[in-house]
Amino acid sequence: MPSSVKQICTICHDDGITNEAYTWCTECEVFFCGDCEKPHRKSRLSKNHRIMAAIDYKKIPTFMQEMSSQYRDHKKKFELYCSFHTCPCCVQCIIDKHQKCQDMTPLSDILKQVKSSASIQIFETDLHDVKENLDNAMKHLKIGSVQTIFKSKSGLGKSGV
Repeated sequence: MPSSVKQICTICHDDGITNEAYTWCTECEVFFCGDCEKPHRKSRLSKNHRIMAAIDYKKIPTFMQEMSSQYRDHKKKFELYCSFHTCPCCVQCIIDKHQKCQDMTPLSDILKQVKSSASIQIFETDLHDVKENLDNAMKHLKIGSVQTIFKSKSGLGKSGV
């Protein structure tokens, strides 16, 4: 997402007002202007939500921004993780599709393990290495195709003489 694009407060936007957002609630998945953030931070229901600066949100890769903490069909928050199906589940999912599943773990427990795991750093390193390898392969392919074109052109010139 380009840094020049300003985020708009979700609450104000719903009321037809365009105010610049300065923060993002990771729980509610909405942007807040200064005026809307204040009651959100004070409410008993949301005072413990994690808030981040809108500028920092823009730095998150697009594929991560597109992820949601809610199941799109049920519009309910993911609560549990089904180890059998390897997927997060909302309460409705459990009723609809996971009644027989035995190994359900609170998603918060899974996330704590993932965040503290050394495998995240290893994964990041591996991704970086893969990117470097792909970049190098692309360079070699470009060089190889340029050389092939050059050889074919120089070969055509000789055979036509």
